Amino acid sequence: MSNFETPLERAEWEFDGDKFDCRLTHEVENFGRFVLSRSAGHGLVLALQSDWLPDDGLTATFSLQQPGWQPSAPEQGDRFDARWHRGEATLVAVAAPFLQALELGWNWRADLNDGAGQGWRVSSANVHGQPAALEMRRCLKRLLPMSYEQVRRLELNYASGGIEPPGPAGELIAAAAAYVQADARIKRVLVDGHTDSDGDSLANLVLSRTRADEVAARLVAAGVEADKIEIRGHGERFPIVSNGSSKGRERNRRVTIRLVMEEQPATAAADNGAPDMSATLPKTLSDQVDGQ
Repeated sequence: MSNFETPLERAEWEFDGDKFDCRLTHEVENFGRFVLSRSAGHGLVLALQSDWLPDDGLTATFSLQQPGWQPSAPEQGDRFDARWHRGEATLVAVAAPFLQALELGWNWRADLNDGAGQGWRVSSANVHGQPAALEMRRCLKRLLPMSYEQVRRLELNYASGGIEPPGPAGELIAAAAAYVQADARIKRVLVDGHTDSDGDSLANLVLSRTRADEVAARLVAAGVEADKIEIRGHGERFPIVSNGSSKGRERNRRVTIRLVMEEQPATAAADNGAPDMSATLPKTLSDQVDGQ
């Protein structure tokens, strides 16, 4: 088995992070690097990246290695199977112990095998790893709750006749507001209200706008600039599924929140290409609803 480890005098741990991503990198001489990372809305991931090994076809395991000067601990010897793909071994969902181990002065190790008798053992060198781990821990606390991919289009569904956003919607609204404040590329926030087909059409138009107004007010209360928000109500005109069943009507009773980046085409269309509310109502009624 071939062994790889950076000599202690050249060992470094590099931290880089913001509200969107946190990353710890440790270069392993003549092999590649360990990378511990987490992106907003996702879990912690440990990866071992190779500069020269095959893209696929290897088995990989990670383990925690205790320094000789420390007393034994239960975690010593635990092994975690990892996926090797495209030149890296990736450990997802169970990577948290590796950050804790780094804080305690432990080392990481990865064992790779090609199934034909060739193996590679790659070890970290925990020199100045603890300060970097502390920076990583601080970064993780500042991460946004959701990524742009997760928050760019949110859909809130309502009870029949309901005006207040449903309970779980509060977290989604807060996540959208946090992202808008953190990413200067977000130039517009489109809030569109919709209803099912039950009841009077004009009453549904007013209800859809009222729902959208309430969501917009919560976005503003959470810190979003009011002039970035465009509010529209569409009533029952643009269902996304048939209103012929109770489940369909529930899907159609919704408010969508969409974040528009600066490079995206500026559009006031609803999520399915609908015109804005003023084009769906007689002028006088449009004015009345806009004034509410």
